[in-house]
Amino acid sequence: MAVKSKWKRIYKVLTLFFSIFLKIYWYKLRKKSDSEWEKLWLEIGKKFRKTLFEVEGLLIKIGQILSIRSDLLPHAFISQIQDLTDKVPPSNWDEIKNQLENEWGERLDYHLQSIDQHSIASASIGEVYKGVLKNGTTVAIKVQRPHIQSIIQTDFRTLRIIIWFADHFVPVPKGFIQFNVLFKELKQVIEQELDFQLEIKSLIYFKEPFL
Repeated sequence: MAVKSKWKRIYKVLTLFFSIFLKIYWYKLRKKSDSEWEKLWLEIGKKFRKTLFEVEGLLIKIGQILSIRSDLLPHAFISQIQDLTDKVPPSNWDEIKNQLENEWGERLDYHLQSIDQHSIASASIGEVYKGVLKNGTTVAIKVQRPHIQSIIQTDFRTLRIIIWFADHFVPVPKGFIQFNVLFKELKQVIEQELDFQLEIKSLIYFKEPFL
């Protein structure tokens, strides 16, 4: 269940990241052994994963991106989040139903013979449901997760704080990771994914040559 309260989300995400920063600094100061670092990254991965599923939203997308960056992050951490693309929990059906009816301006049965209440795909931003139109055509219905627009905006504000902190205080070799560039790229990608009209245009563009 996503945490929808703005301030609760900000608190949870900032608490998570600052606790990770502090633990890493503490281990560096204490010059911990490789085996102790391995345990720490495993612990961080578990905590990160748990928080992901509590807040969902942008943090899920960040987790999915990080899960394929074994070149930058320890295996113990990656092992805890590498299946995120398959395990995003679906939204409550009543919320999805209300969202579809609000967007269409009609009851579902005005357009559909039926629609499965269990999603066939669930991601960080959208979900897909199987439906049958009035003419008997089976269709896939893609809908944004409830409240995702406001959730993403809150998460971007929080991430901006984290990026600023990391850029100023995390001892990363010069030129290794440009946090501000990563933030801009992530923001651009997410905004494009939120634009379902753009996705429709792309689908039509690729469909027309095969008609």
